[in-house]
Amino acid sequence: TLLSAAGASRTLPLAELYLGYKKLAKTADEQVTAISFPAPQAGDLFNFEKVSKRTHLDIASVNTAAWLRLENGVIAAARLSAGGVGPVPLLLARTSEYLVGRELSAETVAGANEVMQEEISPIGDVRGTATYKRLLLRQLLWAHFLRFAPNLELSSLIGQ
Repeated sequence: TLLSAAGASRTLPLAELYLGYKKLAKTADEQVTAISFPAPQAGDLFNFEKVSKRTHLDIASVNTAAWLRLENGVIAAARLSAGGVGPVPLLLARTSEYLVGRELSAETVAGANEVMQEEISPIGDVRGTATYKRLLLRQLLWAHFLRFAPNLELSSLIGQ
């Protein structure tokens, strides 16, 4: 929710807030006053991963969040996001869509990575090269799935 100096407020989806690098969909007199999202349901899976030089108070080279809802071992809903791999934090919509209807498997993770790599556009900067950031994001995707399914065998993906 955004509040203007005149007292008017408006709400917009987070996906619409970021317009570009350091550019938000708000006027100079507006302030962000609230951020809200639905609470997870029982059984939902959520994980956040970050790579930075320091654990706290540091800008991440790459970060990512993943939320899944499983029904009978199949991904019924998914939302993945990533930071540091584009001009703004990205909702990885195509990657999320790819996951829906699939089981938690090495093949699913490999396919999700392929889609994800097409969806991002990292640049090299002081936090790493574009190639390095792509590798980090792939590793963090694996970390999400290993958190969600600790017995998942991903060794077949090494070298991909």
